[in-house]
Amino acid sequence: MLLPVSVLLSVLTTLAASVSDKPCGEFPWPSDDYTVNCDYSYSRPSYYDVVPQGRCQVRCPPDTEVLVGPPADGNQGLTDGFYYCNMVNGTWLGSEPVCLGFYNNVTMVTDESIGIRLVGGSSYGCVELYDNVTQQWGPVRGWTLDNFDPIDDAQMEWANLACRNLRFSAGLATKAYVKREWFEDDMWPLEENYELYPLQYHYEPRYPPTVPKFVVSKSPAPQREGATLHDAIDRVVRGPCSEGDRDCGDNAFGLCLACEGQQDSHTTSGASNHLSTAIAHACAMYAVTVLLIATAVA
Repeated sequence: MLLPVSVLLSVLTTLAASVSDKPCGEFPWPSDDYTVNCDYSYSRPSYYDVVPQGRCQVRCPPDTEVLVGPPADGNQGLTDGFYYCNMVNGTWLGSEPVCLGFYNNVTMVTDESIGIRLVGGSSYGCVELYDNVTQQWGPVRGWTLDNFDPIDDAQMEWANLACRNLRFSAGLATKAYVKREWFEDDMWPLEENYELYPLQYHYEPRYPPTVPKFVVSKSPAPQREGATLHDAIDRVVRGPCSEGDRDCGDNAFGLCLACEGQQDSHTTSGASNHLSTAIAHACAMYAVTVLLIATAVA
């Protein structure tokens, strides 16, 4: 049975209106891990090859402070933490949202076999290396990037190398959006609630001047099979940094990043979760204590 022409025209008109209202479709990454608020009627003048039509904002839960995923490209004016629909190609700019927790310097992921650890969270924080001479851990320094440059291949090569050393699949980000203070309300207006930061500027951990500082080479990070971050170190400064040696002395030049996904527990490596190690040690000490008490009673 053929539909009347008037009905077909009505259906086509409705479909066309729907496509024009949402040229990229619905927000593609819904999740129970965060809240999404969208304004599909939003538009603004084009910027280079981006013509925004609709935008969405992700609100991370209260126990997190950093959002990775929205486009972070200063060259295209995309540094406000929103996801934008680009009418040029009908796609949403950015990647799947990931909310990261707060920095905690007692939380770390360590691979003692190659002397590397990530301090701050279970998959994010700042990288430290182990110095066999002083038998101390120290920060990686001399790693810089511009807050408003795109995340290019050269920057992510360092993150990829460090994360692979720690049994993650790859690096996730070297900069992210940090939550500003906001007021909770039912309406939740779309406002600029995030500020873009390189993660080293946001975390910027402090160290005593006596710890070793591992200054990275200015060459690209090695990507060969079996390469470690130690292979990319130009020099190790043991003791205070010389006056004017900014690569060594500037806390903001540390290697801070986020890794993608979860650690590969099946990889044969010395990598371990520091918390798990601490629990195992405590259990062992408890067992020894019980044995001593039992022996004394006997």
